Amino acid sequence: MAQHFLSETTQATLLLCGPLVAAKLKDVQPLSLGEFNELLSALEREASDLTDLLDTETAEKVLQKLHPQFDTDRLRTLLQRGFALSLSVEKWTSYGFWVLSRQDERYPCRLKERLKHLAPALLYGCGELTLLETGGVAIVGSRDIDEAAITFTRELGEACARQQLTVVSGGARGVDQYAMLAALEAGGKVAGVMADSLARASTAANARDAIREGRLTLLSPFDPEAGFNVGNAMSRNKLIYALADCGVVVSSGYNEGGTWSGAIEQIDRLKLVPIFVRDTTGVPEGNGRLLKHGALPFPSQPWPANLKDELARLAQNSNNAPVQQSLL
Repeated sequence: MAQHFLSETTQATLLLCGPLVAAKLKDVQPLSLGEFNELLSALEREASDLTDLLDTETAEKVLQKLHPQFDTDRLRTLLQRGFALSLSVEKWTSYGFWVLSRQDERYPCRLKERLKHLAPALLYGCGELTLLETGGVAIVGSRDIDEAAITFTRELGEACARQQLTVVSGGARGVDQYAMLAALEAGGKVAGVMADSLARASTAANARDAIREGRLTLLSPFDPEAGFNVGNAMSRNKLIYALADCGVVVSSGYNEGGTWSGAIEQIDRLKLVPIFVRDTTGVPEGNGRLLKHGALPFPSQPWPANLKDELARLAQNSNNAPVQQSLL
């Protein structure tokens, strides 16, 4: 098990929470984030930690203390997947991936501090970790967009690159890809939070050079070879906003889709960043509805030379008090 590649806490977290396809377990599911959080609390009460579960003898003593609060047979089965973990690590290493657990000191501070117990137990990725601490502008939107939305998205991505603002997006077809590609082509930096196929995205021809240059970091809370899943796409939206200083919704359907649900989650519940919305002629219904729900209209062009300061000013002057600090 590549000790130099994974911290001990990350090894234990992968055994408990990672799919580890090579294990071929059909009847035992890895721990959900909620179950993992409960286990961490129980271990703390017992003056133990995750690393105690890597030693068979010590782990058995800990598991006896956790019974009957937890299904200890399930935990034993998950912890016995060491060979499958080794196979997975070998494959991840060949892709140049890093893997971090939430207890790892290299885990992005923005996610840990902002999301707390909602921060993913595991992160898989490639590229410079320091890029994930730079903040920036989350640019999100629908997969199917018209020419006006494409033009706006590309121009915003290019503006962010010129002003050295990291573009944060989700890598999906449509707004995400247009924003990320425009920023990279203009020499900017991009953080892509993938919902699926991290392995495929990281090996794409237009990604490898930017990753090597330290201008593109791709990450995912899901297994690098995971296929598309609507639930995954929805749940990763909070990570996009947590890594940014503000969010810009280019196009959104009304009361449907990941763009809508992610923006509503920010406005109503998480309140991590100010949410701006493209407010021009011909935008989808969802854009107008988000504005009525508390989002802010994105400024019209021409945009100022210091877009970040302008967005901070607009957020301060709004009634959206809980999110003002993100841009300051």
